Amino acid sequence: MANIKANITELRQLLDITPAGHNLMLVGNHGIGKSEILTSYFSQKGMTVVALFLGQMSDPGDLIGLPRKNEQTGKTDFMPPYWFPVDGKPVVLFLDELNRARPEILQTIMDLALNRRLAGRALPEGSRVIAAVNEGDQYQLTDLDPALVSRFNIVQFVPTAQEWLLWAKKAELDQRVIDFIQEDPIWLDKNPDAREGADTGLDKTPDRRAWKRVSDIIKLHHQLGGVFSKAISSIVGVKAAAAFLSSVSSRKILSGREVLSAFEKHRSTREG
Repeated sequence: MANIKANITELRQLLDITPAGHNLMLVGNHGIGKSEILTSYFSQKGMTVVALFLGQMSDPGDLIGLPRKNEQTGKTDFMPPYWFPVDGKPVVLFLDELNRARPEILQTIMDLALNRRLAGRALPEGSRVIAAVNEGDQYQLTDLDPALVSRFNIVQFVPTAQEWLLWAKKAELDQRVIDFIQEDPIWLDKNPDAREGADTGLDKTPDRRAWKRVSDIIKLHHQLGGVFSKAISSIVGVKAAAAFLSSVSSRKILSGREVLSAFEKHRSTREG
């Protein structure tokens, strides 16, 4: 991949200087927070982000709306789809899974990317079109037409582990998850022992979204034996779970929540 790379800070800067009339394509793995970053950025500017998962659409009608007969003209037009901004306010269309879409869906996107129109209906002035695509042999992907690709500014989105750690602290993820990734950030997005191209699609591997789910499960529990090992393994994979639990076992650090909620129980641990 020869495209330029940008972390979260750089992506925000690129969005600041890129005109609304330019289309942007973010290239990256699943679970790295593309939609969350965009929603956060544009919500601060008072804009609504409409996420359309193109890989789930089976027909162009899912995107452009259903046809109907116009009784006044006798011609066929299309009812606006549920997401279309009929109030005239600009929106951000986030076209997720662009390279998982069916070819007939991609043909519809061509007009949207070039003319900001769908079935003859124009997006409000100031609207943005941002697409996201996955890369790698582990995904089942649709080849994109070079004519479509040429209508996008392409950025390989590579958020840093430090940026995720800052987010995790702000979001109050379990401190044990934060400490583990801080110690060994290679586990944040992948299993470092995995061979390239070895993913079958069913093998669980860690990603940023998965570590948030781990935090959700363990946050109120001090002891992580028994079924917790299986639960964590089901989220990030067996090897990542083993490395995480080993790190937790070696640390034996109590979270602030645990100390405050059960001070008497843990006082001997802290004084020992």
